[in-house]
Amino acid sequence: MSNSQPQPLKHSEPIAKYVRQAVKDGVQIKDIMATINKRYQNAPRTLATFYKYYGGDVSEARAEISSRVGNVVVEQALNGHFPSQELFLRSKAGWSPKETVQAEEMSVDPDQDASAIDTLMTLLGKNPDDSPDNSTDP
Repeated sequence: MSNSQPQPLKHSEPIAKYVRQAVKDGVQIKDIMATINKRYQNAPRTLATFYKYYGGDVSEARAEISSRVGNVVVEQALNGHFPSQELFLRSKAGWSPKETVQAEEMSVDPDQDASAIDTLMTLLGKNPDDSPDNSTDP
C-alpha cells in the first residue's frame, strides 16, 4: 500500500537558493512562485505559504541588494557625483528641492530691505542719505 497523502511542506534549500537569486535578479514574486511550482514538487502553492517558508529568504536577498546598491550610491555621492548626492539626500536626509526653492523665494532681498528703510526714513522726515556723523543739527 502506498500513502497517497501529500508530504507536509517544509523549507527546502534548493527552493530557497532559487528564491534568493531570483529576488536579487529583480524577478517578481508571482513569477518566482510560478517557476518554483513548475520545477519543484514540494513548492508552496499559495502566497501565504510561500512567505511562511521563504519570506526570510526574500527579505535577506532584498536587504543584500539594497546594501550593495546603497554602498555604490554613497561612494559616488562622497566622490562628488551630484545625482547620487541628490538621491541620498532625498531618500535618507529628508531633503526636498521644493522646500529649498520655497525657502529661497522667501529670503529677503537686500535691495528691497534697503528701500523699505529709505521709505520709512522719508516718512519720518529724515534724509536717508545723511549719515549721523555728518549731521550739524544740535
